[in-house]
Amino acid sequence: MPAPAPAPAPETPPQPGAGSSGTVHVVQTGETLFLIGLKYNLPWTTILPANGINGQYIYVGQQLTIPPAGTVIQPGTPGKTPPGGSGRRFLVDISEQTLYAFEGDTLVRSMLVSTGTAQYPTVLGTYYIQTRLVSTRMRGCCPQYDLQNVPYTQYFYQGYGIHGTYWHNNFGTPMSHGCVNLTIPDSEWAFNWATYGTQVTIIQ
Repeated sequence: MPAPAPAPAPETPPQPGAGSSGTVHVVQTGETLFLIGLKYNLPWTTILPANGINGQYIYVGQQLTIPPAGTVIQPGTPGKTPPGGSGRRFLVDISEQTLYAFEGDTLVRSMLVSTGTAQYPTVLGTYYIQTRLVSTRMRGCCPQYDLQNVPYTQYFYQGYGIHGTYWHNNFGTPMSHGCVNLTIPDSEWAFNWATYGTQVTIIQ
């Protein structure tokens, strides 16, 4: 009589941070999609389609399905309409707290941002990059607003610019004095991708 087959080993449930298919993350106070993406070593944009989210708004206690590690979103997948114009151009959607980079009608990259607060709103309209600085000092509306070595700054209208941000990590939430805050890696990419005269369109 043949020996009985050994019982299969019990499955190990996915662990947070593993990036395994079926991993569920419960949103905690203070978390943003950007921070959750960092936790699982995924671009935050891959979490949106996995959960049917439109925009970047999440809430405490929400259960998010985390796609497998290595998941990518192909350029042009999000159904975002490019702004008028041609060539390389940026679209900043304040309601989504997202900057979209288009080349022609193709969406090349989307990046989570922090735009101006209600007290210091970001200007709306279409502008063009006029000043580009790898590093600069920013001083503004009040004495305490004095920031050294702001990286990868691209001014598009008066003192309004797209730039890297080291003083907060709350991207996806309005935080600025009117500028478009990016993570430092995203701002470096945007700086290297754009040039003088690149169009910047900002919508609500």
